[in-house]
Amino acid sequence: MSPYKVLILDLWTIWISRSIPYSFSLSPETFKNITSSAVWFEYERGLITEEECYQRLADAFSLKLSDVATACAETRAVAREDTTLPSWLRQLRRDMGDDLAVYAMCNIPEPEFTALRLSCVDCDVLDHIFTSSHVHKRKPDQAFYKHVLRAVRVRPEEAIFVDESPDSVLVAQSIGMKALHYSGTDFRRQISNLLQESVPRAHAFLTRNAKELYSTTNTGHTMKDNFTQLLILEALNDRDLVDLREHSRTWNFFQEKPVLTTEKYPDDFDTTSAAILVLEPKDEALVHSVLDEMLEYSSVDGILHTYYDHVRPRIDPIVCINVLRLFSKYGRASELSRTAQWVRDVLYHRAYLNGTRYYPTAEAFLYFFSRYLETTEETVLRDKPDLIVVLKQCLTERLGTKGDALCIAMRLLAGAYVGIHSPLDLAALRSMQCEDGGWEAGCVYRYGSTGISIGNRGLATALAVGAISKQNALTAPPQKDDAVNGGPVKRLTNGYPNQPREQKHLDGRVNGPDEAAHCSGHLQVNGDAHPLDGHAHLGNGGPVIDGVEVDGH
Repeated sequence: MSPYKVLILDLWTIWISRSIPYSFSLSPETFKNITSSAVWFEYERGLITEEECYQRLADAFSLKLSDVATACAETRAVAREDTTLPSWLRQLRRDMGDDLAVYAMCNIPEPEFTALRLSCVDCDVLDHIFTSSHVHKRKPDQAFYKHVLRAVRVRPEEAIFVDESPDSVLVAQSIGMKALHYSGTDFRRQISNLLQESVPRAHAFLTRNAKELYSTTNTGHTMKDNFTQLLILEALNDRDLVDLREHSRTWNFFQEKPVLTTEKYPDDFDTTSAAILVLEPKDEALVHSVLDEMLEYSSVDGILHTYYDHVRPRIDPIVCINVLRLFSKYGRASELSRTAQWVRDVLYHRAYLNGTRYYPTAEAFLYFFSRYLETTEETVLRDKPDLIVVLKQCLTERLGTKGDALCIAMRLLAGAYVGIHSPLDLAALRSMQCEDGGWEAGCVYRYGSTGISIGNRGLATALAVGAISKQNALTAPPQKDDAVNGGPVKRLTNGYPNQPREQKHLDGRVNGPDEAAHCSGHLQVNGDAHPLDGHAHLGNGGPVIDGVEVDGH
């Protein structure tokens, strides 16, 4: 549930625009000067009358009284309302139910406000309009903000404030409000992201666009490909969302005619690996024949290629990761030792930082590597504990770096696997959610020869859903029934691997998976002391002490 109870908007620019007509009596510079003067501020506060204001302005700026009056009248006449804003606010209020009140807060003289209400402002959607002339205070006076907060009976941290003036935004934020600087209609997206839950909106987007979550290129072309559909299916496990063109044996990236590449496009290892891993065909003999054929395509270094095509001897470490994951699943990892070593070298030496041939971001490598570790048993991948440590170091180095939504979602998902909670990256991802509930396509893949990038809103949204859910799970409170009870292994609190624990209440130090330490004394679990006289080690899920897996202090 959102912590915000009220939305407070300025009227000018956000709702009402005032363009200066060509026939204006005063120059734009002069009019700006008079409306920024101390006399005008008194007028906005309701401390002087309209007549007194115009006379004092005429005297102060050596203007004709009639010109000042005419200029104000002309400006009033050209005010225009954004007619889409009231309907958007009504929909927002329907979505929020009784959990949101909407107010306006405006620096405006009483005569101007009266004319405005009569001409164009659709006020029914607002609970109240606070004007400087009625309150006798104006923005950015702190007193005006405090008056409004008292009147609507909320604390500063429960209010969202939107204004075009940087000064007004700064003061609002200084007293504790969530203040947004208005710079266009994008503020609607910001408001939706602050007020509404990310995951339900994302699921609604995916459902509305089911079977049409196609990829797009940075050149504006739409393409139907199998690869992103398989990744969406793996992320959400919902076949109703995706549109697949199934193959009987090896798979092609494209579902239809290739787009922006050669007319004949061979089947590839990446899509084939994803298809077998996600769809899990029952015919294992067929799967092994596919793996056998893959072994026929390798470089002079013994590293697997990307395509079932001897005239395209391309290599990419992320493609290799996905193939390694496939071979590991079917008990044949030992046949790819040189490919596996190269992938490790790419990880150890950070060779992924500038992306790979087909994947433009470092996060793509780290994400697919985390999936490889997550789905491969330690009996197959004996150095898995060491690789987890290195992966965690690599991810820590990337925290807070800029990227598109897909990039950040991949970082958060990989981080969740090794126990990294990144509030800054999580906030950045949430802030990128679009008004329709999805995320922008980003770039998951690129053509190696031309660099044309391919993105997919469905994939970005699917991974964002997973990233938000898994990051939230890292900070979820323990369940009340979690306890060490002598029965089966219980998960007690946060998932392992986790951040290094400073205190373990052990007489030995446990540093990583499968490292053992003698322990004695008492183990503290949820406030209860359990006597110990044995050995402890870290398993895949957390410390295992006297046969009980514990995930906490």
